[in-house]
Amino acid sequence: MTTTLALAARLRALPDAELAAVLRARAVRRAGVSDFFDLAEALLDPESVQRALAPLDRVRLATLALLGEAGDARTSEWIADTLREHPATAAVTTEAVRDAIAALAGLALLHPADDGAAAYDAVTARLASWPAIGLPRPAALLDTAPPAVPAPLAPDELAASDRLAAERAFEAVAGVSELLTELGREGARELQKGGLALPAAKRLADALAVDAAVVPVALSVASRAGLAAVADGLWLPTAEVAAWQHATTADRWRDLAGAWLDGLPADIRAVLTARGRSPWGASLTAHLAWLYPAAVAETEQRVEEHLREAEWLGVTAGRSPSGAGALLLEAGPAEATAAMVAHFPAEVSQVYLQHDLTVISPGPLAPDVEARLRTMADLESRALASTFRFSAASIDRAVTAGETAESIHAFLAAVSLTGVPQPLDYLIADAVERHGRVRVSEAAEGAEGRAVVRSDDATLLGTIAVDQSLSSLRLLRADERTLVSRFPRDVVFWALTDARYPVVAEDASGALVTPQRRRIAERTAPAATRDPAAELVARLREADAAETDTGEQWLARQLDQAVRARQTVVVQVAMPDGRLVDYLLEPTGIGGGRLRGRDRAADIERTLPLSSVKGLRSVD
Repeated sequence: MTTTLALAARLRALPDAELAAVLRARAVRRAGVSDFFDLAEALLDPESVQRALAPLDRVRLATLALLGEAGDARTSEWIADTLREHPATAAVTTEAVRDAIAALAGLALLHPADDGAAAYDAVTARLASWPAIGLPRPAALLDTAPPAVPAPLAPDELAASDRLAAERAFEAVAGVSELLTELGREGARELQKGGLALPAAKRLADALAVDAAVVPVALSVASRAGLAAVADGLWLPTAEVAAWQHATTADRWRDLAGAWLDGLPADIRAVLTARGRSPWGASLTAHLAWLYPAAVAETEQRVEEHLREAEWLGVTAGRSPSGAGALLLEAGPAEATAAMVAHFPAEVSQVYLQHDLTVISPGPLAPDVEARLRTMADLESRALASTFRFSAASIDRAVTAGETAESIHAFLAAVSLTGVPQPLDYLIADAVERHGRVRVSEAAEGAEGRAVVRSDDATLLGTIAVDQSLSSLRLLRADERTLVSRFPRDVVFWALTDARYPVVAEDASGALVTPQRRRIAERTAPAATRDPAAELVARLREADAAETDTGEQWLARQLDQAVRARQTVVVQVAMPDGRLVDYLLEPTGIGGGRLRGRDRAADIERTLPLSSVKGLRSVD
């Protein structure tokens, strides 16, 4: 067995970076830790050990159980060979055992030796206490075989699953697109405790035409793909959205699915990949409960978010991997996308323009065509055959964004299967003619208000002045053709635009400008934060170096620890003739400048002058 003494010596010898990594990986009390012995005791505290053991997988737990049973250091080959004799770890490889040893050593849960390791007493004791808290016995960690893996789906079941998955994948791409469009129009408030504010969640659910429970899933998918982020407490689109919105549906799904794959924790990704051709559902839940026996609920919660996103994206259908989903896990996004696209409905690039000012898409619109169409028409319903509608306000919006009557006509003529109906011609001409009847500019310095609204149409201006939807602007009449507001020009401009007035914005010289409403979340480097682990390492090194005689102080603490633990150690003693002799000693006390203990090799009591003791090491 290996004790606190060995761990303290190991911690002291670790490079600073490795020592800090141990501290980051382990939740330990830092109060009262003044040297490496204190740190070793904190790391081997039963509650601290339990917190470190709980999230471990079956192979790591089995390795600890086996070493605890062995009682001394064993090689990785011996550990692997012995583990393969047990049902729980029958298929383990020597390489996997070496990885487990390295991971456990990095958590200070076992003591590395030459191509092997030894167990710490405190870790073995904690595992032995597991049955008292409802967790498996150490022997059960080795002897409980994993649940059986279900057979793969039959070909006809897989074909049906692939069709359903493709339908969901197509809808997910459209849903993320709608989400980003709505966030660009108005950000969504993120609560300090996490999650969306209720009004924002309802608004986004309406925009996506989905249940409110789907909104967090869509937002998480968009966030993983780098398309949405929180800035100043608001969910907003990122700068990458413009390119993504104009990409093909296949490329957009590839980006979303690839981000989902990259977001999987390494251990969960390995599990899902190994079961990529079998149904997940209850069998996956049972396997994860077997794999993480001390963290069943935590693991299920950790995995569930990824499984919900997989179902929404079409990676799975009915909690079984689709053909594309299996390829995603096994080969990556490119191969998965090729398989998924084969089941997508064909996209169209032309539409029917109706006399009632509606637009009927006979199939899913190509993203670049839809993006341009939506600058001048509003979406009424989304399906495989979506419907859009032109209005004076939608045409005015397009003109505000830089379109002209000629550019609108040219685009519609190119995409229309029915030409441009006369009512739409009239609407475009009228909207363009009315555009700019209302002008908004910054008020002159020293003038009343911050924005000025002007129009040569006194009747139209009078309508604006009494419009209750604009009451928050506090518009006041300056004269028959002028209103003033205490709000900035851009705020007034967008309020009038939303109220569907034919408004333009002007700069100080009277030139037309287009205020930018669409906010994006800028990607910034994470703010520098304190590193408590590095701070503790620095404090320990400083304390270690501050001792007047570090060697003597360290030896004194080693001896004190050995006496308190009644631990057999190897004591190196300088003899009068200059020789160094090792004694296998169980120290029993220190006093009067002498070390007393029982010589385990000679089975006699010895008393040694402390001045002659030159070193001490663990038997391990």
